Amino acid sequence: MQEFTVRIHKAVLDNFKNVEHGVMDFACNKNQDYFEHRSDILGIYGQNGSGKTAFIQALDILKTLLTGNRLPNDVANYITVGEDSARFMYEFSIANNTSLYKVIYEFTLQKMDPAPTDENDRDQNPTIVASEKLSYYRYQDDVWSRPQTLIEQNYFDKAIFKPKARLIGYTHNDQNIIDELRVAKKYTAKLSTSFIFSKEVYAQLVKNCSDEVFKDVISALVAFGQTNLHIIDNRSNGLINANVILPFSFKINTDKSTTAMGVIPIALEHPSYIPESTYSIINGVISTMNTVLCKIIPGLSIELGNLGKQAARDGKTEEIVELFSIRDNKKIAVKYESDGIKKIISILHMLIYTYNNPSMTLAIDELDAGIFEYLLGEMLKIIEESGKGQLIFTSHNLRPLEAISKTSIVVTTTNPKNRYFRLTNVKTNNNLRDFYYHDIVLGGQKECIYEPTNSFAIGREFRLAGEANAL
Repeated sequence: MQEFTVRIHKAVLDNFKNVEHGVMDFACNKNQDYFEHRSDILGIYGQNGSGKTAFIQALDILKTLLTGNRLPNDVANYITVGEDSARFMYEFSIANNTSLYKVIYEFTLQKMDPAPTDENDRDQNPTIVASEKLSYYRYQDDVWSRPQTLIEQNYFDKAIFKPKARLIGYTHNDQNIIDELRVAKKYTAKLSTSFIFSKEVYAQLVKNCSDEVFKDVISALVAFGQTNLHIIDNRSNGLINANVILPFSFKINTDKSTTAMGVIPIALEHPSYIPESTYSIINGVISTMNTVLCKIIPGLSIELGNLGKQAARDGKTEEIVELFSIRDNKKIAVKYESDGIKKIISILHMLIYTYNNPSMTLAIDELDAGIFEYLLGEMLKIIEESGKGQLIFTSHNLRPLEAISKTSIVVTTTNPKNRYFRLTNVKTNNNLRDFYYHDIVLGGQKECIYEPTNSFAIGREFRLAGEANAL
């Protein structure tokens, strides 16, 4: 099977955290460049607590479902207060040399009431994937086909999934397969995983059914979740700032058919103990990174120092290592570098892969944390002008507004029913950073993009709080 390029074009969130409704159109979707192999950047801006991180977390949930993994046990707390369910919709393009698809994946997360109390079900998640629907359009002869449903399941329906004709077609009406799917439906709900992308469904349907479109779409989305969708959340910033761990994000092609992607935690306060196989992976990643790192931070390179070997608990050998930075032929432990340099080291390999791979989607919460604003703008400009993959980021630093296209910027609003918004009435000669500041202060957009604060009232309350506590 030929490898597919998969990209996200649109997302819709309903009742997720403080987003009652939010629509996120990516730049490639706005331009209708469905199958272009060029960079697609989406920067999300807005005041604190306005839904930026919520979108990164929604992508993390998408990745969890596509890979057949369990939802976090606290995901019920992500559903908007007062609501019982949250709904998501993601639109993808899926393409290879012979087939072009637009695919819609919709799903609902629902709280189960009451939550599990049985002694045997303490680990059961109180939230389930209550419904899922996968549909597609096919692009042939310069025309989009009508939408067709590939598979649709609802936990509360007696039917295993719909349409019935596809159930019969996928299973060849084999009663043994149908019975196993019925069990899988209950099992995946109990585990809080996706039914469509579960290992059980994959084993029974994708490998055996004769529907090529179904096999193409499912296989492409599973591979995308496993190897081409990577989320770097704000927890990594906390670990770096506390000088505890440097989460080393990487992606490598181990051979012609296998790709490895993930995060290797490198301790900063003391040496790390890692398997021999991991040691060779990190060294290869560092070799690639150093070619770019020395240009981003002139003269800087990093090295994984080997302090010896020891026997691990499983009887295998592990390496004792420490991460060093080298500049002007002087070597120091990375823990003594600035938080900005540690942040760049942590994410650089994934940025390199995103720059070169049109099927790679990288989402980073608070990309700007610790990074010099001019450098941040230059890096984003380079990725936008000549990169190939998708980069999604949140930021409080406004320098990127001057460096990348206005179509690559989305701002949050104060309206939870229309949480994401692109600035309008921006002229070609406008400085988007200044324009954004102007509209924060004076308004002018269809949606309010900043909840007003009163500097005099803030100052007064600071003073009164100090007097009340005799500070």
